Amino acid sequence: MKPVKSKQWMRWILGAIACGVSVAAVLEPSRATGRANLGSTPILSCREVRNRTDLFLQNHYVYRAFDKELSRRTFGKFFETLDPGKFYFLKSDLTQFSKIEEKIDELIAKADCSFIDEIQKVFLARVKERSALADSILAKPMVFNVAEDMSIGKQDWSTDLNQLNERWRKRIKFQVLTMKEPDGEQKARERLKRRYDQIRKNYEEMNSDEVSNLFLNAFALSLDPHSSHLLPTDQEDFNIRLGNQLEGIGATLQEVDGYITVQALIAGGAAQRDGRLKVGDKIVAVDPGDGQGTVDLIDMELSKAVRLIRGKKGTRVVLQVLRKNEQGATERLSIPIVRDAVKISSSEAKGESVEVGGKKLGVIRLPAFYTDFACRSRFTRECGGAALHVLRELKKLNAAKVEGVILDLRNNGGGDLGESIQLGGLFIEEGPIVQTVDRRRVRRPLMDADPSQQYAGPLVVLINKHSASASEIVSGALQDYRRAVVVGDSHSYGKATVQVVQELPGTEGRASNGALKITQQKFYRPSGRSNQEIGVQSDIVIPSLLEASDVGEKENDYVLKNDVIQPAPGFRVMGKVESLIPALEQASKARLGKSKEFVELREKIEKARKEKDKASVSLLEDAKAKAERLKDKEQEEAELKEVRDENIVVRKSDVQLAEALNILKDLVDAQAGKSSGRAGVSGR
Repeated sequence: MKPVKSKQWMRWILGAIACGVSVAAVLEPSRATGRANLGSTPILSCREVRNRTDLFLQNHYVYRAFDKELSRRTFGKFFETLDPGKFYFLKSDLTQFSKIEEKIDELIAKADCSFIDEIQKVFLARVKERSALADSILAKPMVFNVAEDMSIGKQDWSTDLNQLNERWRKRIKFQVLTMKEPDGEQKARERLKRRYDQIRKNYEEMNSDEVSNLFLNAFALSLDPHSSHLLPTDQEDFNIRLGNQLEGIGATLQEVDGYITVQALIAGGAAQRDGRLKVGDKIVAVDPGDGQGTVDLIDMELSKAVRLIRGKKGTRVVLQVLRKNEQGATERLSIPIVRDAVKISSSEAKGESVEVGGKKLGVIRLPAFYTDFACRSRFTRECGGAALHVLRELKKLNAAKVEGVILDLRNNGGGDLGESIQLGGLFIEEGPIVQTVDRRRVRRPLMDADPSQQYAGPLVVLINKHSASASEIVSGALQDYRRAVVVGDSHSYGKATVQVVQELPGTEGRASNGALKITQQKFYRPSGRSNQEIGVQSDIVIPSLLEASDVGEKENDYVLKNDVIQPAPGFRVMGKVESLIPALEQASKARLGKSKEFVELREKIEKARKEKDKASVSLLEDAKAKAERLKDKEQEEAELKEVRDENIVVRKSDVQLAEALNILKDLVDAQAGKSSGRAGVSGR
């Protein structure tokens, strides 16, 4: 394969991506092909698979050649990608193919992918066997008064069928145990049978592109945890997540007992404006408007159904819907909807003011570092991404005369690198926000070039173990500049790598042939320190239940290592919060020691740690265990109900945020003692 030229057959469409993509998401089989691809020529011939492994290696931060080490890694990752829970393959299946473990590089170089098909055939045979076993187990009532445990620790491949069968028996028993309230065991077994039938069907319907995609993702994961291969449908989903908008009917869908069910209507979306589609409706068929007629959706995989319903703005889709009327009878309705652009407002920055101890304080929640790709492609100066929306919320809070601000980056897995630089620049005078080092080891500081400081008042950044990548760029920079106090979990996720998404132009009438997401850089803080593996360390720890979990980059395979480089040119400390932190921390500890909520939280954390360290869970049902399970379910549902209202930024149940607000109030008081006047928000 010749070296790639960006103006020939591929283009850099998304720029640098500083986002945390979970390994679980990469490992999930991507089975949705999209209706437009049905019957078309496959994208991933073996020669193209070889070309794409070459392209990964031409651009990766570390690796240059498909060597024996990468062959061994890819071998293991391919089996794990097909069977991440190790519930299908036997150890003997891996042994059967061990002769190719160090020859995958040679086979791919010769464009010989026969081993992929052979492994897939064995896998499908195992899926069929396990599905039959699940049916036989679920056909009979279960006994829950027998004292036995199920292993929940890290497991190896089963050595024989008896061991694997026993693993399945206990797994299914545990699932029924947790699902059988409130509808009873029989209903739980019926629901679970339908779920396993759907899993088998999904695996059996995988086409050659989807299987080759799994192999390419196994290869990508052998390079590092964040490189990945995207089929066109995966790429579309990725663009939607990062762009924070899509085109479709504007409804949130879920699969319930084989039916595609309307969970919510997005405010301002086409379905809500039309008014005929209702929450709870079951969409049983759809005519996507592509000239191929109506498609039955019952028992279809959710992602496939979504792609049939989704479509370009201005096009028409017809939904066949089942709905219960007021008399309890089921009606079948035909609802045509003209698709439109839909903004995913749940991921958008939102602010709220709250009074704490006589002080008016502001909170801005940012769930992701999204951006507006269409706007950026036109080189418009101000595009409606995360940074501009945070500035919008800052201006609102300033108008409300808040005395301090919390930037809530919890559960923010990252996103667009450019947005993180712009957002960090809102809180400092001009200077470097982050440094990148590329595969040639060239260092480049990325600057906030705007000398104005959009917000200069007291600032707290709230993080947790799921705050990753772009979130760590912002929180790390503001910590380096001593501009903000970072609080929350003991540390953030620990991802300090930058991925670039390379799109491959379509053939056979396709708009795209997919994309490669390749780790091409590492990033470093303005001080030269790295967040890689270790994350951003909180100045003041406010524990959450995540403290009991092994969450973070260091838990992944083949991670890049932490190191340190020189401080960025022009970096200078501008804030003075560091001297205030010991007193703020002492006051926080005193509050937490007296807080009933945090005493209970510590007990939960300790219990969760003990449970985590256990290698097994009991399958014995007693009254106490049942009561605890029901209580946990009710509490989880109550919290979810509050979370579902996307306009609520400060939730009553959020004890971590409540203490962060207390710390901010103390910071406002401490800084007011050193200087007079209130800093505000200026415009661009």
